[in-house]
Amino acid sequence: MIKKYFNKKYIHILFVALLPIFFYIGVRLLVNENPYPICIFKILTGHNCWGCGITRAFNALFQLQFEKAFEFNPRIVIVAPLMFWIWISTLIRTIHTTEFQPSSETESTSK
Repeated sequence: MIKKYFNKKYIHILFVALLPIFFYIGVRLLVNENPYPICIFKILTGHNCWGCGITRAFNALFQLQFEKAFEFNPRIVIVAPLMFWIWISTLIRTIHTTEFQPSSETESTSK
């Protein structure tokens, strides 16, 4: 019975639904492992690139420190809602395009 509903499509939906958790864990591990990721642009030019501080900004955002996140990289007010919108639209599209039907194996065994 469980195998009937546990197929690749459910796994795909579960993966998309859990992406923010994976992202959160990745950012937290990255910040704890090396708090200042290497920026080739900054090394070569001495100036911050558009992405400098975005990891620390997301880390601050996850801790609900909005002002600190904005200080790290003001573009967080654009990037974070955009990422959230992409995640929600992908999740909705995945759910709507996935057909919830029993696999063919279980249909043949139940007859």
